[in-house]
Amino acid sequence: MKALFISAHDYRSLRRASVHFIAAEMATRCTTRFFSVGLSRLSQHRGDTRASLADQANRLATYQGVECYLWKMPWHPFNIRNPRLALVEEALFRTYRMMVPAIPRQWLRESDIVFIESGIAIAFIADVKRLNPKARIVYLASDELDVIDCASTIKRDFKRHFDKIDTVRLPSHHMLPSMPHGRTSILVPHGVDRSIAAVVYPSPYGARRSCVAVGSMLFDASFFRIAASAYPDLDFHIIGAGKAAAGLQGDNIIVHPEMAFADTLAYVQHAAFGVAAYRDDNSPRYLIDTSLKLRQFGLFSIPAVCPYFALGTAPGRFGYTPGDAASITAAIAAALDNQTPIVDTSESWAGVVDRLLSPADFPDTRL
Repeated sequence: MKALFISAHDYRSLRRASVHFIAAEMATRCTTRFFSVGLSRLSQHRGDTRASLADQANRLATYQGVECYLWKMPWHPFNIRNPRLALVEEALFRTYRMMVPAIPRQWLRESDIVFIESGIAIAFIADVKRLNPKARIVYLASDELDVIDCASTIKRDFKRHFDKIDTVRLPSHHMLPSMPHGRTSILVPHGVDRSIAAVVYPSPYGARRSCVAVGSMLFDASFFRIAASAYPDLDFHIIGAGKAAAGLQGDNIIVHPEMAFADTLAYVQHAAFGVAAYRDDNSPRYLIDTSLKLRQFGLFSIPAVCPYFALGTAPGRFGYTPGDAASITAAIAAALDNQTPIVDTSESWAGVVDRLLSPADFPDTRL
């Protein structure tokens, strides 16, 4: 079997998303390829997380058993946001699809199963079926299209070609209403890799008690201004938040650049608690289920501080209202005082892939 992933991520990126873990598991089972789309000078200017890989673009490479192709162009289609220019936007996407390089085009023809992640990769659903009618398409709904501000062309293509998708994988039941219908949808929550928590890492912290936040999604800098002032004896380590953390200053605020996923594990393992400081910006309800950072804190059995809208029912999470100093202070106090064991019950990524490949064998995937 040959598997192909089409995504706006690159398999070699420092940042790890659910698509990386699924691809890594597939690579243990069959020939696995990863076609990364949407990189251009425009996306680099906007802070594309693949910028460090730009010099490796437009050529075949193999990384950790996965064949990778990062497609970089001087331009790429984007959300024009002007209804009067809808035909122009659609033409840009059509032209972009026609320019797919020879190697990934051959992958499209050869693949037995194609995983398409939410976002710009949706533009290629029709091409998969045109070039390879027998290929099975699995849609990985990492985010709702409105949440990640997809172009109108992508939203229209998603509805137009939705029935070409064989399996729609939803990591949260809260995503179901955003699908055109639920007949091919299955519920498969994110997994965890328990082997990473079985290792004892050297502590990156000094003698001071520390907490950690990882990532830039919906990053709310105001949380750290409030929290660091309220807890001067606690160090707040922020990893990979990029420009969103640029203005943060304080003796007990330590801002780190983006680092490899493996390098973040020691910071998580030895933290007094983890922080998922999501901004309250009409944040989607599915964050309760899809936040990988919250799942990772649970995997390492450390408490997590997060907004109420991301709290859910998982053990060890302590909620606050964004911008509210009293609730932030109280949530941190509760996390520091927590004595209840935190046990994560998530499925392994191998179990996730089992369900994606054979959902009928697992009653828990039914919606």
